[in-house]
Amino acid sequence: MVIMKTLSLGKKMSYAVGGLALNFANLLISQWLLRLYVPSLDGALVPAGLFSIIFLAGRIMDGVTDPIVGYLSDHLRSRFGRRIPFIALALVPTALVSFLMWVPPVPGHMHWANGLFIFIMVQLFFIFWTLLANPYMSLLPELSADPKERVDISTMQAFFIMLGTILGSTIGSIKEAAGWLGLGLTVGVLTVVSFLPTVLFVREPVRLAGQSATGAAPGITQKPGLSDLYRWILLTFRNQPFVLYLITTAIFWFSLNIMILLVPFWVEHVTGKGDGDVIFVMLPYVVANLAAFFAANAASKRWGKYPVYLLTLFGSGLVSLSLCLVGILPGDRFVQTQVVMGLFGITTAGFLMLPNAILADIVDYDAARCGERREAIHFGVQAVFQKLSIGLSITVASALMYAGGSQKPTVLGLKLIASCAGVAGLAAGLVFVKYGLREKA
Repeated sequence: MVIMKTLSLGKKMSYAVGGLALNFANLLISQWLLRLYVPSLDGALVPAGLFSIIFLAGRIMDGVTDPIVGYLSDHLRSRFGRRIPFIALALVPTALVSFLMWVPPVPGHMHWANGLFIFIMVQLFFIFWTLLANPYMSLLPELSADPKERVDISTMQAFFIMLGTILGSTIGSIKEAAGWLGLGLTVGVLTVVSFLPTVLFVREPVRLAGQSATGAAPGITQKPGLSDLYRWILLTFRNQPFVLYLITTAIFWFSLNIMILLVPFWVEHVTGKGDGDVIFVMLPYVVANLAAFFAANAASKRWGKYPVYLLTLFGSGLVSLSLCLVGILPGDRFVQTQVVMGLFGITTAGFLMLPNAILADIVDYDAARCGERREAIHFGVQAVFQKLSIGLSITVASALMYAGGSQKPTVLGLKLIASCAGVAGLAAGLVFVKYGLREKA
């Protein structure tokens, strides 16, 4: 039995603020790392194909690490809990690597040292972020057993995620003013500032004496092992709601990431603007997203998470496809792009706040079914597919953007990327239609 009580606003905020760096780091690496190392085929620091392989290898490493970290976190015994020790120990190394990857050893030129450097940095980046983010995300189901309070916590987290997106929208301007070094310093400092309140002020729920962290009977000690890890992973795939949720989020992460990655290239090669103008495309997305997620929160409490999430998936897919109309319809391409990104901000609002709350419900369902609390292994398995899909999005984007044989990204190639994002969003919606845990939040 776990002693639960209503969290104070301060505790909720101390946890939720981690979303600030969580989204900023993801947005930065998804949208700008390719821009730094492969701005064009003739200006690349490493060959485009090699960069795709390095990034995909990092996601594979990340995928292997996630369930292991989740399993170890679920089994950890410490007076500080199962999650906080991981967050505390991983925080500084994560911030350091997040800074270093933006400082290539041979800037401005293609060189083998750049390839070796970014290979090492990418692997370390994903490993350390797994050690930090998996236990952090796994805290949510434990902080509250009340479905409505969980939605409130995830909404606060989404607010900070949105602040991270707002800051992310200024990346082009930061890069113009302070260079890539300035971006590295920004993400490094922000990582420490965002997660430090969780380490200092959040305490995991108190468990009664004699009870194991996984819910085992008093006096029984479960020693972690590979066979038990395999069993825990296998059990998650026997949970049908989780499998449907898993496939849905993986496909949608591909869609979302490929759209975000597309923006700086689109601004330059479709609208004819520069990196400093990326902010004026991202701001409509951010403002619309910020306004819409309050509506998404209210709608989720009124009608449940299922219909709102379904609308998010289908709506985002349709809006992504509409980006292909830019330049075909009469009017300024830059303004058309701003309109589409504003609509994209509205449709993706539900994706900021609902997945973690939905997964918390799935963890409860799993606990009732199996008799064990296994939050982190679910987040770990989810992360495997999520990060592989993000890695795949980088590979697909780098392959498509030069369609037509140019040394620079082409309009045709960039519209093919937008089409992939749209089709993936619609496919995610079709999968989630079959999701069965539809009780209201």
